[in-house]
Amino acid sequence: MNKKIGIMVNEIVFPNLPVILKNAGYDFMLLDCEHGPFDFAAAAAYASVAKLCGLKMIVRIAQCLRKDITRYMDMGADGVLLAMTSDAAQIEEVVRYAKYAPVGKRGISTMRAHTMYAPPALAGYMREANEKTFVYAQIETAEGVKNARDIASVRGVDGLLFGPNDYACDIAAAGDGAAVCKAIVSVAESAAAAGKESGLISGVPEFVKTAAAAGMSVFSLASELGLLSAAVKENVRSAGELL
Repeated sequence: MNKKIGIMVNEIVFPNLPVILKNAGYDFMLLDCEHGPFDFAAAAAYASVAKLCGLKMIVRIAQCLRKDITRYMDMGADGVLLAMTSDAAQIEEVVRYAKYAPVGKRGISTMRAHTMYAPPALAGYMREANEKTFVYAQIETAEGVKNARDIASVRGVDGLLFGPNDYACDIAAAGDGAAVCKAIVSVAESAAAAGKESGLISGVPEFVKTAAAAGMSVFSLASELGLLSAAVKENVRSAGELL
């Protein structure tokens, strides 16, 4: 299975950032609307630029709200990622709002950015949109790991993404790499058993290697803030050597 490499965008609002990320070789960006400060205007600007330059944009949401999911999808986001997914019922509701009938019950408004303001024939478009819309469940609790196969088996769910930091805190095992790696393998196996893809949101080498060996194929290995911080520190360090 081909690997998809992405990046988490946490806070920076710079509409042309997707172009830079696409040119760098990223396949997708995760727009963090769980912890991040992005309003709908900022998200819409990112979605439009991402669509035009061919970078997939997935929005991470903290909870399932129809009004939010509808807006993200209509502005042209390629899908949503539900944080802290612990059971199948939670992700079923996300599918209901993110995908059209017969898979879900997404409301229809086609003179929008998601159609590039050129509404197509409705029946064919609904089918095509469902095929191209991603719904991911972020597994980051012990309950989520236990229910991972049921979550992955929900019709309309495209995959499971594992969040090691919150998982380690949930099981009171911060710093326990072995426990995290065990959960990574479990989530990968659960997704595979349901015929879905799985992935990891982490750049920790031990976790990335474990995930790849377990068959995970979707990787968000860094954030724009982490890369910026590392780059400016390196710039200051190298300047010190030159001056």
